[in-house]
Amino acid sequence: MKKFAIAALPLAFAIAACDTPAEEAQDVEAEATEAAGEVIDEQAELLEEQADAAEDAGNEAQEAALEEQADALEDQADGM
Repeated sequence: MKKFAIAALPLAFAIAACDTPAEEAQDVEAEATEAAGEVIDEQAELLEEQADAAEDAGNEAQEAALEEQADALEDQADGM
């Protein structure tokens, strides 16, 4: 009986570790959402770099508009 219990233990762990299809779908959706948030963060960083370039060029209006867009994207990414 002891040998059976020891042999069945890895099987029990394997079954417990398996995700249901619904859990797997949730994991995939969460990973996709996280990836989308990272892309939006990168877009925001690009806008910030463009804003810095606009500032260096003396175009304050363009800098302010780009900074505003970057902030909006960062807020969107934070909400994901």
